[in-house]
Amino acid sequence: MTINPVFIPWHRDQIIRLGLGQRAVGVQAISTQVATYMQAFEEEKVYQQVKEEFRQQVLPLVEGGAEVIIPAGGLPMLLLARENDFTIEGAIVLNGIAVVVAMAELALKLYQLTGVAVSRQGTFAKAPPEAIQEFLASR
Repeated sequence: MTINPVFIPWHRDQIIRLGLGQRAVGVQAISTQVATYMQAFEEEKVYQQVKEEFRQQVLPLVEGGAEVIIPAGGLPMLLLARENDFTIEGAIVLNGIAVVVAMAELALKLYQLTGVAVSRQGTFAKAPPEAIQEFLASR
């Protein structure tokens, strides 16, 4: 579930690139703006409206067989992290903040146990030093 319909093709591409095509029911979007999310962090009424729109857009995914809903993007993930035991018609809405924290802890523990750090191959290769310097100079 993404923040805006413009991101649907991007998330579909991620699903394909990660080999999850047979496991993903689909990608839906709520049609919100960043300003709406910012307001939802501060105003309960707006929060409830965003949450309800999220729920409405999730229903077709659940009807299609989705068991886990992933709020895609930092804003929806952070906004919905306040929910405990968040499910929609039996489908779990993943608390991405909790997952990121747990994965960071796991990565650190694995490093401490084995000395193996994150991969810097392929997609995760570090940018060349000159590209990093160019980026830093442009800020």
